Amino acid sequence: MKRYKLNPIIIAPPNKGFLIQTPTGKTLFDTRPRGIVRELNLLIDRINKLEEAGDALCAAAAFMGWHMEIEKWNKAKEAKP
Repeated sequence: MKRYKLNPIIIAPPNKGFLIQTPTGKTLFDTRPRGIVRELNLLIDRINKLEEAGDALCAAAAFMGWHMEIEKWNKAKEAKP
């Protein structure tokens, strides 16, 4: 999953702000987004770690014959934006 990017923009004072580039390509504007962007990126990292752990569990579940649960996991992964 891509990360959020923070780009400072300089306009005539006091209208300085930041453009936030979202992973989907949208651009947002805010004057104090640093904490929000950091939290979003931490959440993205956590989601990626959980997906890796889920994939490892699916690999182990294949040996036990839990094919229905593996299909559910794959559908859940595909459903995320």
